[in-house]
Amino acid sequence: MLLSQFDSRFPSEDSCVDYFKDIRLQYGVTCPECGGVSRKWLKGRKAFQCPKCGCSIPLTKGTVMEHSKLSLRTWFYTMHLMTSIKQVLSAKEVQYQLGIDQYPPVWLMMMKLRSIMGKRDAIYQLSREVELDEAFFPIRTPEESRGETVKRGAGSQQQAKVLVIVESKPVDDILMEYISENTAKAIEKASKLASKARRQSVAKVVHYIKMFILDDLSAPVIDKIVQQHIGKDTIVITDGSSSHINFKDYFKKHVPYVEYDVDKVVKTNLPWVHIVIDRCRDGIAAIHGEVDRQFLQLYLNEFCWKFNRRFFRDSTDPKYDLFDRLVKIAACYTSDIKWRDYAQPEDDIV
Repeated sequence: MLLSQFDSRFPSEDSCVDYFKDIRLQYGVTCPECGGVSRKWLKGRKAFQCPKCGCSIPLTKGTVMEHSKLSLRTWFYTMHLMTSIKQVLSAKEVQYQLGIDQYPPVWLMMMKLRSIMGKRDAIYQLSREVELDEAFFPIRTPEESRGETVKRGAGSQQQAKVLVIVESKPVDDILMEYISENTAKAIEKASKLASKARRQSVAKVVHYIKMFILDDLSAPVIDKIVQQHIGKDTIVITDGSSSHINFKDYFKKHVPYVEYDVDKVVKTNLPWVHIVIDRCRDGIAAIHGEVDRQFLQLYLNEFCWKFNRRFFRDSTDPKYDLFDRLVKIAACYTSDIKWRDYAQPEDDIV
């Protein structure tokens, strides 16, 4: 949905209520008191009514918007901004666009949306062939470390450790798959892919990505994450770090490339994991500057969620509309984030 289409589609609060009501009915409204499933809508109360116990269920009960004092249209407009623009948006910019006097409610709303983006992507596993590496993202020096001598390397107080996993595959392998299908649609895809491959130096195609903050770079910490988010029947390509010693036991195959020739490893074997790291790190820094470590995972969630759905923007099929997809996620997921947990919110630089 384009920016110009929002006002015509959602001209009022009631239009947002009607749309969200239909979305909730589509996924089912469960009574918090008895567990009954409600389909009865009380228009005057803007709530559902349980057929078993008669309990009134507010429209936003059990959704990411629960307990919010902001209007549904404000939530919709924020979701529209976050999904219609490729770049990461700052809460201050959204606050300005919304014309809201107070910053905290807007900041909290966006953080909750980033939280459910991460929850949605967590249900999927990466498979086939993945690149994996660790990266360091700049963060604001923690309060307890201010005044201390800044350390260098992995122990720096100004760096957060992040695990980056990228599902990718050599262009030639994908071309062979398309050609073997021998259908008009597959041949067309192969032609487009071959044309694109000739214009770029990276000989691999990227599919989906995941990124996670790490407490440390130890094998047990990394093993726990990869076993949850990478399928067993997967080829895992890494730089040969000692933190990856157990991968051969977990996955179909572990291919370590020790970085004797760093340039070759980066460009040939692990190209997309480094491209993703650079894009994400630069994007966050450009909008938010140095972020607190406790917020970084939420920004990573947003980057991954948008990246994994990057081709949806070019589709004219309504089922791929990013705004509609985020609204559906908002109806199905709640967020654990509370304002009291973040007494000093991030100061966006925009």
